[in-house]
Amino acid sequence: MRKLLSKTLVLTVVLALLGLGTAGCGSQKTTDSSADKPSATQTQPEKKLKMGMIPKFTGVDYFIAVENGAKKAASDLGITLDWQGDPSGQESAAKQQAYIQTFIDKGYDAILVSALDAKSYAVTLKQAKEKGIKVITWDADVQQDARDFFINQVENSGIGAILMGNMGKELASKGGKVAIVSSDPNASNQNAWIKAIQDDYNAKKSSDYSKITFYDKIIYAGNNQAEADKSVAALLTQNPDITGIFAISSMAVPATAKACTDLKKPIGSVAIQGLGVPVTAKDNMTSGLMKSVVLWQPYDLGYLAVEFSAKFIKGEVKSGDTSFKSTLSGKTQLKDAKYADSHKILPDGQVILGLPIVYTIDTLDGFKGYPDANSGISK
Repeated sequence: MRKLLSKTLVLTVVLALLGLGTAGCGSQKTTDSSADKPSATQTQPEKKLKMGMIPKFTGVDYFIAVENGAKKAASDLGITLDWQGDPSGQESAAKQQAYIQTFIDKGYDAILVSALDAKSYAVTLKQAKEKGIKVITWDADVQQDARDFFINQVENSGIGAILMGNMGKELASKGGKVAIVSSDPNASNQNAWIKAIQDDYNAKKSSDYSKITFYDKIIYAGNNQAEADKSVAALLTQNPDITGIFAISSMAVPATAKACTDLKKPIGSVAIQGLGVPVTAKDNMTSGLMKSVVLWQPYDLGYLAVEFSAKFIKGEVKSGDTSFKSTLSGKTQLKDAKYADSHKILPDGQVILGLPIVYTIDTLDGFKGYPDANSGISK
């Protein structure tokens, strides 16, 4: 009996020790497993953002400068940027919509578009937003509910006041009939500038602009240079009494200058107030055919659009903010002129690049990003 109890006691101790050993192994395994997992405080690699950017069209001075600025921002910020568009004369809202859909299908983080049409693909942009893709317009807007923010080069009223004011000064003594040449009736940015010009005129037509009248039609010269040349030549041929032209598209400025030259209009007989790339207008300013052109820095517009989009994706800027500080803030705009310390954000989601620039023959070499990517860039 005593031997049986001894054996039973030994067996019990052995089993107990085995149980402890098994528990110890299990505990050790759990510890090792947790060590393999990243802790909550470990920094994860930051995801590389992907953006799709769509200009109205490609291959022209203005959008080349924008592209160069956008790609510089993408390089500085480590962003993958997919620039997609069609050459001038081959562009369409339907093609832009196809690019937008491609970017949605690829799951890009943001879509940035300069819209040919404010309404035609609003539904597609809304679908992008529903999938969590940020939608940013730049240069030309869409309807407000189809995008998150609009990177606007300038406040529209400022453009109207400068162009109309300069026209008033040139025609102060002789007055006359003036016409507006735009690109397309669906171009939201140009429509806003037309309204701003007309608003400034109507506010002062009995005083500063009392000698000026307007041609009764807006000339839509298209986005193809050859078509624009024909349209402006026809306007001046059929209306020899026109003494001033507002040329407010990339194609309209050279088309107006060409028509005046081809029709042998004397220097000063037609005042040209243009929104255009100053480098392209250099010869016309040198000859005296144009005194200046009004624009901004398209290069900086491209840079701001990409940088703002990146900050928006990361939650560093949100709806309701009234200002945004960018890499451009406080930096050189042209020569001694600098950007404000921050960009204004309007209640409707417009983010304003800065003030309009009046380029003259003395300052046009400060235009950034065209004809070369480094043109006009301070070293």
